[in-house]
Amino acid sequence: MSESTHYLFDIDGTLTEPRKKMSSKFSKSFRGWMENKSVFLVAGSDLDKVNEQVCQKVINECEGVFCSMANQFWMGKNLVYENEWTPDPHLRECLIGFQMYTKFPIRPKRGGRGKIIELRPGMLNFTTIGRNADAEERHRYYDWDTKNGERKSIVEQLEESFPKLDFRIGGQISIDIQPKGFNKCQASRWVRENLGGKMVFIGDSCHKGGNDYDLCLDIKEHKDGEFHQVDSPSETLKMLGI
Repeated sequence: MSESTHYLFDIDGTLTEPRKKMSSKFSKSFRGWMENKSVFLVAGSDLDKVNEQVCQKVINECEGVFCSMANQFWMGKNLVYENEWTPDPHLRECLIGFQMYTKFPIRPKRGGRGKIIELRPGMLNFTTIGRNADAEERHRYYDWDTKNGERKSIVEQLEESFPKLDFRIGGQISIDIQPKGFNKCQASRWVRENLGGKMVFIGDSCHKGGNDYDLCLDIKEHKDGEFHQVDSPSETLKMLGI
């Protein structure tokens, strides 16, 4: 009998364009590939955002959905587990300070910038430019941050001040923050401990410091699967041979 294989996918930048809804063309191709396969989604965002981005037909064909850096896990409508965490008030103060002194030229926006700190199960998400940033602003920040390394610098400073926390760069504009070990490797651990077999993970932030890195490292250390870095949904389809 052949060993079972479980496919784990990041969402933002892997199955969808950043913070955008999955295209109907991608959905149709991906659903055809999913047939008779064990598929899990592993998102940094919460369940509401997963439902906004991924079409329900794809979600229904998944074995389960890990949300909020795998701090929450759903199988259908059943909540399998959820981690709780209350951030230190001092951490909030530090994050507000980083937002106040960002050197990114933020353009005025009607209706305000939106949240800079978003609490999710077992974690929080932080961005200096606010979650109301539109696609153009997100791209502009990502290009600027790639050259200037603001998020990398923030992470380095926070790691010194809060050694019991993990800080991972995610998406185009944000940083995911959670207690050490409360990261995406919880997904690969759950699959290993409950299902066994081989794992294949595909994500867009597999590099060190990225929010997919811990899951990739966990698979590598246990030698029970493989992982692949992609840069777009089209590259994901190409990786899958679709």
